[in-house]
Amino acid sequence: MDPITAAILAVLPSVAGDTIKQGVKDAYEGLKAVIRRKWGESGQINKAITAVETDKDPKSQAPLLDRTLAAENAGGDAEVMQALKALLDQMKAQGVGGQAAAGISVVINGGTLSGNMIGTSNVSTVNFGKG
Repeated sequence: MDPITAAILAVLPSVAGDTIKQGVKDAYEGLKAVIRRKWGESGQINKAITAVETDKDPKSQAPLLDRTLAAENAGGDAEVMQALKALLDQMKAQGVGGQAAAGISVVINGGTLSGNMIGTSNVSTVNFGKG
């Protein structure tokens, strides 16, 4: 599963239950704002996120979101990955998302940014800065 999809699935119960801390909510909205700005309000990624958010079984929409993120190379975008890292940092600091959030990491090291999930082979790497 894509780290972006995994983070969204991990944060949704808190968002849906209205128990989310403000920092987590702001970071989640920040991630979605970056995606909307880059791929449009009516873009496929935004539509897939909305499908995950509104489905009674969000995990059933995860494969569609994974495919859409891959097709648009969202995991290859440095700004998206930075927004994802901000969300994960807030989730972990506030104890939101439990084991699912704990298993996702985004590492920014110099000009390389990567994200992965423990127990999977998904790794997104983005090089930026000096080329």
